[in-house]
Amino acid sequence: MENIVQPLRQFVLHIRSKDVAREGDLNSHLFIDLAEPININPINEEIHQQVLSCEIPYSFYNISSSLKNDTIVYTTGGVETTFTFPSKDYTITEYVRVMTDDASFPFTATYDEFTMKISLQNTSANTITINWTKSTTFKAAGFKNTVDVDVVSGGITISDNIIDMATVHSIMLKSNTSSNMVFSTRSGFSQTIQKISVDRNSGDIIYLNQNDSRQTTVLHNNIDVMDIRMTDQNDNLINLNGINYEITFGFFIYPIQKQIPTTMLTANRRGLTPPPPQIQPPPNNPRMTPFTPTNIIRDINTVNTDLEEHDNHYTDLEHQGNRLIIDELINKMKK
Repeated sequence: MENIVQPLRQFVLHIRSKDVAREGDLNSHLFIDLAEPININPINEEIHQQVLSCEIPYSFYNISSSLKNDTIVYTTGGVETTFTFPSKDYTITEYVRVMTDDASFPFTATYDEFTMKISLQNTSANTITINWTKSTTFKAAGFKNTVDVDVVSGGITISDNIIDMATVHSIMLKSNTSSNMVFSTRSGFSQTIQKISVDRNSGDIIYLNQNDSRQTTVLHNNIDVMDIRMTDQNDNLINLNGINYEITFGFFIYPIQKQIPTTMLTANRRGLTPPPPQIQPPPNNPRMTPFTPTNIIRDINTVNTDLEEHDNHYTDLEHQGNRLIIDELINKMKK
Protein backbone atom coordinates (compact mmCIF):
# COMPACT_ATOMS: atom_id res chain seq x y z
CA MET A 1 0.00 0.00 0.00
CA GLU A 2 1.40 3.37 -1.01
CA ASN A 3 1.97 6.08 1.56
CA ILE A 4 -0.41 9.05 1.37
CA VAL A 5 1.45 12.33 1.06
CA GLN A 6 0.38 14.74 3.80
CA PRO A 7 0.63 18.54 3.51
CA LEU A 8 3.52 20.15 5.34
CA ARG A 9 1.38 23.19 6.23
CA GLN A 10 -2.20 24.23 5.58
CA PHE A 11 -4.16 27.46 5.78
CA VAL A 12 -7.86 28.32 5.71
CA LEU A 13 -9.11 31.67 4.37
CA HIS A 14 -12.69 32.79 5.13
CA ILE A 15 -13.91 35.55 2.81
CA ARG A 16 -16.89 37.81 3.55
CA SER A 17 -17.64 39.86 0.47
CA LYS A 18 -18.66 42.90 2.52
CA ASP A 19 -15.20 43.04 4.18
CA VAL A 20 -13.09 43.41 1.04
CA ALA A 21 -12.59 45.80 -1.86
CA ARG A 22 -14.57 45.31 -5.05
CA GLU A 23 -14.88 46.61 -8.57
CA GLY A 24 -18.15 48.30 -9.60
CA ASP A 25 -21.57 47.66 -8.09
CA LEU A 26 -22.09 44.04 -9.09
CA ASN A 27 -20.44 42.64 -5.91
CA SER A 28 -18.95 39.75 -7.91
CA HIS A 29 -15.41 41.05 -8.53
CA LEU A 30 -13.41 41.09 -5.28
CA PHE A 31 -9.85 41.99 -4.26
CA ILE A 32 -8.40 40.34 -1.13
CA ASP A 33 -5.14 41.60 0.38
CA LEU A 34 -3.88 38.92 2.76
CA ALA A 35 -2.54 40.28 6.05
CA GLU A 36 -0.23 37.24 6.26
CA PRO A 37 1.07 36.14 2.82
CA ILE A 38 1.48 32.44 2.10
CA ASN A 39 5.07 31.75 1.03
CA ILE A 40 6.84 28.56 -0.01
CA ASN A 41 10.28 27.37 -1.07
CA PRO A 42 9.75 26.71 -4.80
CA ILE A 43 12.67 24.27 -4.91
CA ASN A 44 10.94 21.59 -2.87
CA GLU A 45 7.41 22.85 -2.15
CA GLU A 46 4.22 23.66 -4.05
CA ILE A 47 0.85 25.22 -3.14
CA HIS A 48 -2.46 23.48 -3.71
CA GLN A 49 -5.78 25.32 -3.36
CA GLN A 50 -9.36 24.20 -2.91
CA VAL A 51 -12.70 25.92 -2.43
CA LEU A 52 -13.96 24.30 0.76
CA SER A 53 -17.41 25.89 0.96
CA CYS A 54 -19.54 28.81 -0.22
CA GLU A 55 -22.90 30.37 0.55
CA ILE A 56 -24.17 32.50 -2.35
CA PRO A 57 -27.69 33.97 -2.31
CA TYR A 58 -29.61 33.47 -5.54
CA SER A 59 -30.19 37.21 -5.86
CA PHE A 60 -29.25 37.71 -9.52
CA TYR A 61 -31.82 38.11 -12.31
CA ASN A 62 -32.21 35.65 -15.16
CA ILE A 63 -32.80 38.49 -17.68
CA SER A 64 -30.59 41.56 -17.25
CA SER A 65 -28.15 43.91 -18.89
CA SER A 66 -25.39 42.33 -16.76
CA LEU A 67 -25.98 38.96 -18.42
CA LYS A 68 -26.33 40.63 -21.83
CA ASN A 69 -29.59 38.84 -22.66
CA ASP A 70 -32.20 41.63 -22.55
CA THR A 71 -32.60 43.14 -26.04
CA ILE A 72 -34.53 42.56 -29.29
CA VAL A 73 -33.40 44.61 -32.28
CA TYR A 74 -35.86 45.09 -35.18
CA THR A 75 -36.03 47.24 -38.31
CA THR A 76 -39.08 49.03 -39.75
CA GLY A 77 -38.82 51.05 -42.95
CA GLY A 78 -35.06 51.16 -42.68
CA VAL A 79 -35.15 52.43 -39.06
CA GLU A 80 -33.50 50.18 -36.49
CA THR A 81 -35.05 50.07 -33.00
CA THR A 82 -34.04 48.22 -29.82
CA PHE A 83 -36.57 46.84 -27.36
CA THR A 84 -35.03 46.30 -23.91
CA PHE A 85 -36.45 44.08 -21.19
CA PRO A 86 -36.32 45.60 -17.72
CA SER A 87 -33.77 43.67 -15.59
CA LYS A 88 -35.63 41.30 -13.27
CA ASP A 89 -36.33 37.66 -12.51
CA TYR A 90 -38.76 36.47 -15.20
CA THR A 91 -41.11 33.57 -15.49
CA ILE A 92 -42.16 32.73 -19.03
CA THR A 93 -45.58 34.24 -18.32
CA GLU A 94 -44.05 37.55 -17.30
CA TYR A 95 -41.62 37.43 -20.22
CA VAL A 96 -44.38 37.30 -22.88
CA ARG A 97 -46.56 39.76 -20.96
CA VAL A 98 -43.86 42.45 -20.98
CA MET A 99 -43.54 42.19 -24.76
CA THR A 100 -47.28 42.19 -25.42
CA ASP A 101 -48.17 45.04 -23.04
CA ASP A 102 -45.50 47.42 -24.36
CA ALA A 103 -47.27 49.62 -26.92
CA SER A 104 -43.98 50.58 -28.60
CA PHE A 105 -43.13 46.95 -29.37
CA PRO A 106 -44.91 45.97 -32.63
CA PHE A 107 -45.49 42.31 -31.69
CA THR A 108 -47.74 40.32 -29.42
CA ALA A 109 -46.15 37.27 -27.80
CA THR A 110 -47.82 33.95 -27.08
CA TYR A 111 -46.36 30.97 -25.23
CA ASP A 112 -47.39 27.39 -26.04
CA GLU A 113 -46.93 25.34 -22.89
CA PHE A 114 -47.00 22.07 -24.83
CA THR A 115 -44.28 22.92 -27.35
CA MET A 116 -42.56 25.33 -24.91
CA LYS A 117 -42.08 27.79 -27.78
CA ILE A 118 -42.94 31.47 -28.31
CA SER A 119 -44.93 32.94 -31.23
CA LEU A 120 -44.44 36.61 -32.20
CA GLN A 121 -47.22 38.20 -34.33
CA ASN A 122 -46.65 41.45 -36.20
CA THR A 123 -49.33 43.97 -35.13
CA SER A 124 -48.13 46.81 -37.35
CA ALA A 125 -49.10 47.63 -40.93
CA ASN A 126 -45.57 47.17 -42.20
CA THR A 127 -43.17 44.29 -42.73
CA ILE A 128 -40.73 44.16 -39.84
CA THR A 129 -37.32 42.53 -39.79
CA ILE A 130 -36.32 41.03 -36.47
CA ASN A 131 -32.54 41.27 -36.30
CA TRP A 132 -31.75 38.21 -34.22
CA THR A 133 -28.10 38.51 -35.23
CA LYS A 134 -27.95 41.77 -33.24
CA SER A 135 -30.34 40.81 -30.41
CA THR A 136 -29.17 39.40 -27.07
CA THR A 137 -32.33 37.73 -25.74
CA PHE A 138 -32.62 35.26 -28.62
CA LYS A 139 -31.64 32.21 -26.54
CA ALA A 140 -34.08 32.94 -23.74
CA ALA A 141 -36.86 33.36 -26.35
CA GLY A 142 -35.82 30.16 -28.16
CA PHE A 143 -34.71 31.80 -31.43
CA LYS A 144 -31.45 31.27 -33.32
CA ASN A 145 -29.11 34.22 -33.79
CA THR A 146 -27.76 33.10 -37.15
CA VAL A 147 -30.35 34.75 -39.43
CA ASP A 148 -32.69 37.74 -39.39
CA VAL A 149 -36.41 37.14 -39.91
CA ASP A 150 -38.86 39.20 -41.99
CA VAL A 151 -42.42 39.19 -40.60
CA VAL A 152 -45.20 40.64 -42.77
CA SER A 153 -48.12 42.57 -41.29
CA GLY A 154 -50.24 40.11 -39.30
CA GLY A 155 -47.62 37.41 -39.85
CA ILE A 156 -46.28 35.09 -37.15
CA THR A 157 -42.80 33.80 -36.44
CA ILE A 158 -42.30 30.85 -34.07
CA SER A 159 -39.14 30.19 -32.06
CA ASP A 160 -36.80 27.51 -33.36
CA ASN A 161 -36.06 26.00 -29.96
CA ILE A 162 -37.81 25.91 -26.61
CA ILE A 163 -37.53 28.86 -24.24
CA ASP A 164 -34.70 29.06 -21.69
CA MET A 165 -35.52 30.99 -18.53
CA ALA A 166 -32.78 29.17 -16.57
CA THR A 167 -30.19 31.44 -18.11
CA VAL A 168 -27.47 30.99 -15.46
CA HIS A 169 -26.58 27.29 -15.43
CA SER A 170 -23.58 27.51 -13.13
CA ILE A 171 -21.39 30.04 -11.34
CA MET A 172 -17.75 30.03 -12.41
CA LEU A 173 -15.41 31.07 -9.59
CA LYS A 174 -12.24 32.51 -11.14
CA SER A 175 -9.02 33.68 -9.53
CA ASN A 176 -5.53 34.95 -10.34
CA THR A 177 -4.26 31.92 -8.38
CA SER A 178 -5.36 29.70 -11.23
CA SER A 179 -3.50 26.61 -12.42
CA ASN A 180 -2.34 25.27 -15.77
CA MET A 181 -4.24 22.11 -14.85
CA VAL A 182 -7.61 23.69 -15.72
CA PHE A 183 -8.98 24.04 -19.26
CA SER A 184 -12.25 25.12 -20.82
CA THR A 185 -13.79 24.74 -24.26
CA ARG A 186 -14.32 28.49 -24.29
CA SER A 187 -10.71 29.70 -23.98
CA GLY A 188 -8.30 26.79 -23.49
CA PHE A 189 -6.37 27.55 -20.28
CA SER A 190 -8.90 28.87 -17.80
CA GLN A 191 -8.79 30.93 -14.61
CA THR A 192 -11.75 28.94 -13.29
CA ILE A 193 -10.85 27.21 -10.04
CA GLN A 194 -14.36 25.98 -9.14
CA LYS A 195 -17.69 25.47 -10.91
CA ILE A 196 -20.69 25.92 -8.61
CA SER A 197 -23.94 24.37 -9.82
CA VAL A 198 -27.06 26.56 -9.64
CA ASP A 199 -29.39 23.92 -8.23
CA ARG A 200 -31.70 26.24 -6.26
CA ASN A 201 -34.61 28.49 -7.14
CA SER A 202 -34.46 32.25 -7.05
CA GLY A 203 -34.36 33.56 -3.48
CA ASP A 204 -32.61 30.48 -2.05
CA ILE A 205 -28.99 30.01 -0.97
CA ILE A 206 -26.62 28.26 -3.40
CA TYR A 207 -24.16 25.92 -1.67
CA LEU A 208 -21.08 24.21 -3.05
CA ASN A 209 -21.67 20.54 -3.77
CA GLN A 210 -18.81 18.83 -1.91
CA ASN A 211 -18.67 16.12 -4.58
CA ASP A 212 -17.71 18.85 -7.08
CA SER A 213 -14.92 20.33 -4.95
CA ARG A 214 -11.53 19.98 -6.64
CA GLN A 215 -7.94 20.71 -5.59
CA THR A 216 -5.55 22.36 -8.04
CA THR A 217 -1.91 23.42 -8.00
CA VAL A 218 -1.12 27.14 -7.77
CA LEU A 219 1.50 28.35 -10.23
CA HIS A 220 2.85 31.12 -7.99
CA ASN A 221 5.47 30.81 -5.24
CA ASN A 222 3.43 32.94 -2.87
CA ILE A 223 -0.11 34.25 -2.38
CA ASP A 224 -0.50 37.76 -1.04
CA VAL A 225 -3.27 39.30 -3.19
CA MET A 226 -6.27 37.49 -4.66
CA ASP A 227 -8.42 38.72 -7.54
CA ILE A 228 -11.70 36.78 -7.49
CA ARG A 229 -14.54 36.95 -10.02
CA MET A 230 -17.90 35.18 -10.17
CA THR A 231 -19.30 34.81 -13.67
CA ASP A 232 -21.95 32.84 -15.48
CA GLN A 233 -21.04 30.16 -18.03
CA ASN A 234 -20.69 32.88 -20.69
CA ASP A 235 -18.05 34.81 -18.68
CA ASN A 236 -20.46 37.61 -17.67
CA LEU A 237 -20.01 39.00 -14.16
CA ILE A 238 -23.05 38.15 -12.06
CA ASN A 239 -25.01 41.03 -10.53
CA LEU A 240 -25.94 39.98 -6.99
CA ASN A 241 -27.93 43.20 -6.53
CA GLY A 242 -26.10 44.30 -3.40
CA ILE A 243 -26.40 40.98 -1.52
CA ASN A 244 -23.23 39.67 0.20
CA TYR A 245 -21.91 36.12 0.34
CA GLU A 246 -19.18 33.96 1.89
CA ILE A 247 -16.48 31.71 0.41
CA THR A 248 -13.88 29.57 2.21
CA PHE A 249 -10.55 28.66 0.60
CA GLY A 250 -8.06 26.03 1.73
CA PHE A 251 -4.35 26.28 0.87
CA PHE A 252 -2.12 23.22 1.32
CA ILE A 253 1.70 23.17 1.10
CA TYR A 254 3.02 19.85 -0.23
CA PRO A 255 6.56 18.59 -0.76
CA ILE A 256 7.52 18.20 -4.39
CA GLN A 257 7.61 14.47 -5.08
CA LYS A 258 10.67 13.21 -6.95
CA GLN A 259 10.72 9.92 -8.81
CA ILE A 260 12.94 7.29 -7.12
CA PRO A 261 13.79 3.92 -8.76
CA THR A 262 11.76 1.11 -7.20
CA THR A 263 14.81 -1.00 -6.23
CA MET A 264 16.45 1.93 -4.46
CA LEU A 265 13.18 2.82 -2.71
CA THR A 266 12.74 -0.76 -1.44
CA ALA A 267 16.36 -0.98 -0.24
CA ASN A 268 16.18 2.36 1.53
CA ARG A 269 13.00 1.34 3.38
CA ARG A 270 14.87 -1.70 4.74
CA GLY A 271 18.05 0.23 5.52
CA LEU A 272 20.01 -1.74 2.93
CA THR A 273 22.36 -0.79 0.15
CA PRO A 274 20.78 -1.28 -3.27
CA PRO A 275 22.15 -4.47 -4.91
CA PRO A 276 24.54 -4.03 -7.86
CA PRO A 277 23.15 -4.80 -11.29
CA GLN A 278 23.39 -8.47 -12.23
CA ILE A 279 25.99 -9.44 -14.85
CA GLN A 280 24.44 -11.45 -17.63
CA PRO A 281 26.44 -14.46 -18.98
CA PRO A 282 27.83 -14.22 -22.53
CA PRO A 283 25.24 -15.29 -25.07
CA ASN A 284 27.53 -18.01 -26.55
CA ASN A 285 27.96 -19.97 -23.28
CA PRO A 286 26.67 -23.57 -23.54
CA ARG A 287 23.57 -24.37 -21.60
CA MET A 288 24.11 -25.86 -18.17
CA THR A 289 23.06 -29.51 -17.71
CA PRO A 290 20.72 -30.42 -14.83
CA PHE A 291 22.41 -31.49 -11.59
CA THR A 292 22.05 -35.22 -10.78
CA PRO A 293 22.68 -36.18 -7.15
CA THR A 294 25.11 -39.09 -6.47
CA ASN A 295 23.84 -39.97 -3.00
CA ILE A 296 21.08 -42.59 -3.23
CA ILE A 297 18.68 -42.92 -0.34
CA ARG A 298 18.07 -46.57 0.48
CA ASP A 299 15.15 -48.15 2.27
CA ILE A 300 16.38 -49.69 5.54
CA ASN A 301 13.53 -52.22 5.43
CA THR A 302 14.91 -53.73 2.22
CA VAL A 303 17.51 -56.45 2.70
CA ASN A 304 20.25 -56.37 0.09
CA THR A 305 22.36 -59.53 -0.03
CA ASP A 306 24.33 -58.61 -3.12
CA LEU A 307 27.40 -57.33 -1.27
CA GLU A 308 29.68 -57.22 -4.24
CA GLU A 309 27.39 -55.14 -6.43
CA HIS A 310 26.35 -52.77 -3.66
CA ASP A 311 29.45 -52.78 -1.51
CA ASN A 312 29.81 -49.04 -1.59
CA HIS A 313 26.23 -48.55 -0.36
CA TYR A 314 26.08 -51.38 2.23
CA THR A 315 25.33 -49.99 5.70
CA ASP A 316 26.05 -51.40 9.16
CA LEU A 317 22.35 -51.53 9.86
CA GLU A 318 21.72 -53.68 6.81
CA HIS A 319 24.64 -55.93 7.73
CA GLN A 320 23.33 -56.45 11.24
CA GLY A 321 19.89 -57.25 9.90
CA ASN A 322 21.25 -59.88 7.56
CA ARG A 323 23.21 -61.48 10.45
CA LEU A 324 20.06 -61.79 12.53
CA ILE A 325 18.17 -63.49 9.70
CA ILE A 326 21.00 -65.97 9.05
CA ASP A 327 21.30 -66.84 12.77
CA GLU A 328 17.56 -67.51 12.91
CA LEU A 329 17.76 -69.87 9.93
CA ILE A 330 20.65 -71.81 11.53
CA ASN A 331 18.71 -72.29 14.78
CA LYS A 332 15.71 -73.69 12.87
CA MET A 333 17.92 -76.16 10.99
CA LYS A 334 19.45 -77.47 14.24
CA LYS A 335 15.98 -78.14 15.66
